[in-house]
Amino acid sequence: MSRAIISVLAVVALVGAAQAGNTPDITGFADASYFHDLNAGQGEFGLDQVEVDIVHQASAATMVRADLEWVKDGEDFVAQVEQAFMSYTCPGGYTLTFGKFNAPIGFELLDAPDMYQFSHALVFDHGLPTNLTGFMVGRDLSDVLDLVLYGANGWDANTASGKNLTWGGRLGFAPGQGLAGGLSAISGKEEGPMENLFTRTVFDVDLGYESGPWVFGGEFNTGKVTLPDDSELSWTGFLIMSHYTMNDWAGLTVRFDHFDDADGYAFGMVGDQYQTRQALTIAPTFTLDDGFGALVELRMDMSDQEAFLDSDGLATDSQTTLAFEMTYSW
Repeated sequence: MSRAIISVLAVVALVGAAQAGNTPDITGFADASYFHDLNAGQGEFGLDQVEVDIVHQASAATMVRADLEWVKDGEDFVAQVEQAFMSYTCPGGYTLTFGKFNAPIGFELLDAPDMYQFSHALVFDHGLPTNLTGFMVGRDLSDVLDLVLYGANGWDANTASGKNLTWGGRLGFAPGQGLAGGLSAISGKEEGPMENLFTRTVFDVDLGYESGPWVFGGEFNTGKVTLPDDSELSWTGFLIMSHYTMNDWAGLTVRFDHFDDADGYAFGMVGDQYQTRQALTIAPTFTLDDGFGALVELRMDMSDQEAFLDSDGLATDSQTTLAFEMTYSW
């Protein structure tokens, strides 16, 4: 996505706000870090992301949003649209969303200020889409249940593979007392190597609970890819996490996640063997000021195969990384 297109979207949102006599709500964040691979014995500083979010609420029923981001991509920065959509709430209570939006599936959120640690879990990275381009219809079914259904071009795809669309939905529940969760499914044909179409289907369950200083979260994810020759690649993963707020300025997060890549969909093969990976993450978190946060993350990834390299370039079954991150949101 070019900088020119991003600028046009920003101008459209601002002009719309001016015509309505309103001022758009402009927020954002900056995310910087130091990441060290203890296996390789090397690390680097990085400005990972800068994001500006523009929201214009034209009325109680109509809203437009554009999240514009600059993301580190190798040695350069890429300017792109994370999400940009319009939504309209009908008199019957149905909310229609059209454009590009964060995929409504899974426990973990995308942006650094919304996370409890530096890295995402294996399930987030390998078992879920991040953003969808299409339409979505949502409605509250009761005081505790809500439903969203959507059709999109595919996983993280701005354009569709031929005439094929991906379909999905999430049934959410929030009975109160700090408990909330959802049941999700997504399936569709997408374009793979050599322009061959494959069908990818995922079922996901997420659950969160908050009580006093404690936050608990969990997710179960299972999926399969059906190839043109009708062979299937399947996987199963899960995560569990907890975060404890010790006082006004410090907290601690612990997360364990597991990803059984039974047929090599996510990690490929090591020799003639497929992998099961696990990751343990420990992250002290700190609130330095209003909107200003920091954390330290120690993470160990483990495989049942020798899928990583040590400092001598020799194969090993684990990798340990250390990260320090600071975020500022406004």
